[in-house]
Amino acid sequence: MLRRKFLLSALCIMMFFCGFSSAHAEETKLKDVSEDHWAKDTIQWAIKEKIVDGYPDNNFKPEQVVGQKEYIALLIRTFKPSDFSLDDPNNTGDWSYPYTHFAFSYEWYVIVPFHQPEGYDIGLARGQAAKIIADATGKNFNQQDSIRYLLDNGFVEGKVDNSLDGFKEGDPLTRAEALTIIKRLHSKMDKLQKSPEKTVKYEPKSEK
Repeated sequence: MLRRKFLLSALCIMMFFCGFSSAHAEETKLKDVSEDHWAKDTIQWAIKEKIVDGYPDNNFKPEQVVGQKEYIALLIRTFKPSDFSLDDPNNTGDWSYPYTHFAFSYEWYVIVPFHQPEGYDIGLARGQAAKIIADATGKNFNQQDSIRYLLDNGFVEGKVDNSLDGFKEGDPLTRAEALTIIKRLHSKMDKLQKSPEKTVKYEPKSEK
């Protein structure tokens, strides 16, 4: 009986360490994302879910400003809407076309830069990204009202504090911050929404 208990205990210990090793083996080692990086778990989640990849040099560039096309693609890859398709006969080969086309069809806020070289991706400020997120929840507010709405309903957190000023709408949005916002959104809703055609005024729950 004692021998049997010993063998069972040994087996449990082996299974624990094997499971622990397997979990760590699944992590993608990135040269510029340290073990104590504030967004490490979110970045690993996004890679595991095939939402984003690192760069060929095994860097992730978490502090690089996220492009609008990239941001919209991350949002769509996270939610995997049933009416989204990568196949479109009108696509001339631009990787971002299916994503931006979907955003336009959902009436989301999209900046169209004119007279830019092919493949150009405009960098997003935090306020612009908030407007896209608010649209994706089925609302149509202006940029500042979008921020107030998202903060009030816990869809996002501010950069300094949870006030309009603390959100820092003019600051550039980094790749790590973009994933953090999108992951938080995904934890609160499971389906992307179309934005109404008409912009309305948001009535905040509290003055901030």
